[in-house]
Amino acid sequence: MVQYNRCMQLARLGRLAITFALLASISEALEPGLSSRTAVLIATARAVGSKDPNPEFRNPDYLAIRFLGPRERSILSPELDMSALDLDFDTAMKRLGMHVGASTQMWRTKAFDAAMLDALRNGARQVVVLGAGFDSRGYRFQSQLRGVRFMEVDSTPTQEYKKQRVREIFGGLPGNVTYVPMDFTKDDLLTQLVKAGYSEKEKTFFLWEGVTEYLPESAVKETLHFVRDHAAPGSRIAFDYTLSSDPTVNNPNSRFARWGEPWLFGFPGRDAAPYVEQEGLEVVSEGARGYSNFCIAGVAQRN
Repeated sequence: MVQYNRCMQLARLGRLAITFALLASISEALEPGLSSRTAVLIATARAVGSKDPNPEFRNPDYLAIRFLGPRERSILSPELDMSALDLDFDTAMKRLGMHVGASTQMWRTKAFDAAMLDALRNGARQVVVLGAGFDSRGYRFQSQLRGVRFMEVDSTPTQEYKKQRVREIFGGLPGNVTYVPMDFTKDDLLTQLVKAGYSEKEKTFFLWEGVTEYLPESAVKETLHFVRDHAAPGSRIAFDYTLSSDPTVNNPNSRFARWGEPWLFGFPGRDAAPYVEQEGLEVVSEGARGYSNFCIAGVAQRN
């Protein structure tokens, strides 16, 4: 396997709902009550990667496969042979064609896991997952999250679907995860977070995984501005991204566009750092691994 270099005031709060409304439209691109194809595809890559016999390249998301029940698998069938998920690593990789996807998701999962744990070591007392989908960190890291307010933000239909799967998998909702629903006709993010116990005075880690490419540039900016203006100094946001030069961006013939989930935005230039700094955040870490680019940005001390 090829080795890669390792990485990693909101003017109007109501406008940030655009970000999550778009995520909702992505999540409900197939039909109400089902997850999106891309969400299932990414979870599939993580699930296959978790079978890797080599611990150096094994995806640590051991819960991904448990989120992929018959309903979820049917979303990508017969396009992909989802029964391969129940087979050994090499056979599953061959049948699903996940060689690139599984390795990319492994690096991505490890990078975000490390970023969250590092933020906790540096005093973060809140974790906010923006567009949570099938994210499993609130369940995989329960011991490390003791005493930490962990919030998953998503559209109400998508979140209810996630909660249903969590109940099916674990027998109930865990007490350490707070689910923050968004009603895009009337809610703004800050209001909903505050209702859930969020404090602008507490150092916070925002996780924004697999989202930026699906949003217009205005929504990406508004999210960065939200963190800049409504998170305590020392807070961080970690996100992955693509570049504007990526041929998938605004490509109507891409797989994602055909699925109704097109890539809309890539950061200009060679990395996200100049853009993020221009929007008022300090870049903590910036880099790439595999096919993923990562950026971690922080909130500076205020005068």
